[in-house]
Amino acid sequence: MNAKLLLSMSLRNVRRQGRKSVGTLVVMAVSILALCLLAGYMQSNVELIQNAFMRWGARGHLVIERPASQLAREVEGAGQNPIGATMQAGIDKVLAADPDVAARARILRVSGMVSNARVSTIFAGIGQDVQEVRRIKGPAYEYDVVAGTPLWQETRAHPLVLGQGLAAILGCEVPKVGFAPAQPGQTPASRPMRCPPGPLELTVSTRGTARINATQALPTGIMDWGIKEINDRLVVMPMAEAQALLNTREISEYHVLLADGADLDAARDRLSAKLKTAGLDVTVFRWSDRAAFYQQVKAVLGGFLNFIAIVAGIVGFTSLLNASYMNFAQRAREFATLRSLGFTRRFVMTLTALENSWLAAAAALVGIACALGVTWAVRAAKIMWTPPGSSNAVPVEVAWVAPVYALTLAGVVILAALASAIPTRKILRRPIRSVLSEG
Repeated sequence: MNAKLLLSMSLRNVRRQGRKSVGTLVVMAVSILALCLLAGYMQSNVELIQNAFMRWGARGHLVIERPASQLAREVEGAGQNPIGATMQAGIDKVLAADPDVAARARILRVSGMVSNARVSTIFAGIGQDVQEVRRIKGPAYEYDVVAGTPLWQETRAHPLVLGQGLAAILGCEVPKVGFAPAQPGQTPASRPMRCPPGPLELTVSTRGTARINATQALPTGIMDWGIKEINDRLVVMPMAEAQALLNTREISEYHVLLADGADLDAARDRLSAKLKTAGLDVTVFRWSDRAAFYQQVKAVLGGFLNFIAIVAGIVGFTSLLNASYMNFAQRAREFATLRSLGFTRRFVMTLTALENSWLAAAAALVGIACALGVTWAVRAAKIMWTPPGSSNAVPVEVAWVAPVYALTLAGVVILAALASAIPTRKILRRPIRSVLSEG
């Protein structure tokens, strides 16, 4: 089969017959545009939520805990055994020796009552290794307050960062702004923190006993965690302050950040084996294992993407099939003439497949080009919106998804070839003499 002849004839026929398929091209281009934009929007949102958990929430890549039950292995925060001082020393030794561990931070969960001279309310928050959490958050997320100073900048004794809602309940002036990650070269906005004079009193039930302990702390910053229900109860304090308040040396968990390029699953398996060999009864989770919100959003967006892909495929295939029937039926005598001149059925089927493929590729390229233009425009516009359940605005972005562009182009070409085969086979079944004898 002469490939050069096939290419030449198919391109010539496309130029001659292509105007008949303009409607089909437009329908396919719009479908491809929608598919590529949705894929880019999904990818952008997944990356945004990943950063929210791994960087802003300072989970890193791995979380080390001691689940107290099977439920605790499946649901975060559902009953974890504390990690004692001796076990912490063993974990620190294993993590320090692993080349893929870039940072590790200890976290202690704490809850109780917080009050000032005017009001008393419930709080729930964490104590943390301040500088290690800063390393996990990275430059874009380290300045994690909307007013006051972050813990890593604070020099005063007994500092305390409050969630926006809790700060408002306690009478502080809360700025009507949400947290936004710092862009490269950008200096985060600094706002003064104004609260009623005097320290706050935090009261808790201490670990291991029914005794009550209390301490006083100075509100030094206001944080927007991103979820209103958390902001209404949130306190964040240095690890030493939290342990002193709970009268313990125990912690709740470790958050581990891996080096760039490290294989997450391989690192998890390796650290799990090393910790088990060291006799440490802990479990290493991926950050996403129990991130229910992340999994739900990913599933919803993935479902939408699959639905649009199926619809786009059906619309594109039926449009191509309809155009192929109309186009090739009118050219039955042309195909019969080719066969009478010695060209095989395979040659004719390949010719029609190439013609359809050129048309489909043109539609795909137009759709992809439009998607690239819209993507650039959305990214340049820097539009912000506040999702349901969120307390801060997030950017509306569409990611560049080169693999989707390539797969879409390849998929459309394959569909075009299949669509050409159905009417062509039907036409070629007819005897050459009867086709040529038709008026």
